[in-house]
Amino acid sequence: MANHELLMTWFNERREASMQWATILVPTAERRVQEAIERARGYQVARANEAEFEVISAHEGTNIVDIRNRCCLCRGWQLYGVPCAHGVAALLSCRQNVHRYTESCFTVATYRKTYSQTIHPIPDKTLWNETAGQGQAEENKIEVIINPPKSLRPPGRPRKKRVRSEDHGRVKRVVHCSRCNQTGHFRTTCAAPI
Repeated sequence: MANHELLMTWFNERREASMQWATILVPTAERRVQEAIERARGYQVARANEAEFEVISAHEGTNIVDIRNRCCLCRGWQLYGVPCAHGVAALLSCRQNVHRYTESCFTVATYRKTYSQTIHPIPDKTLWNETAGQGQAEENKIEVIINPPKSLRPPGRPRKKRVRSEDHGRVKRVVHCSRCNQTGHFRTTCAAPI
């Protein structure tokens, strides 16, 4: 199965599945909220002001919740985008709708909007030239110049680029010793006795 066929299938299946949902949130987020509501029933809530709450639990201790900034000391609300049990307890204590405090990416409306576009089928490769037409292919040609990617200069001193072709034509000089007058070595490396 080609990639476009797989995407067509996925988009269609998810679009049809989302039409069956009657909740505000997608099923996974709805399940997480329901679990948080169940856990929140055992918490005690003390209100500091209209946005800040202290949520006390016998097992977890005290957590501070700020519903205006959608954050909790346990960091569950910030991490997942869905109110944690402490946040749900604070929201329920002031009679707020928990679903309004979830990130918009978890709503069914956003999910449906994501999969609303249709991926159209692509004809077989053998039919590509026939559908384009001979005259249209030349007219629709767009000339695009693609430049190489910009590269960053590596750190450190650049390597010396030695041109080896100059060494090919050069004749090597014959060295001779100034002490013994023989060729093949220098005075400093001369092994002849003094």
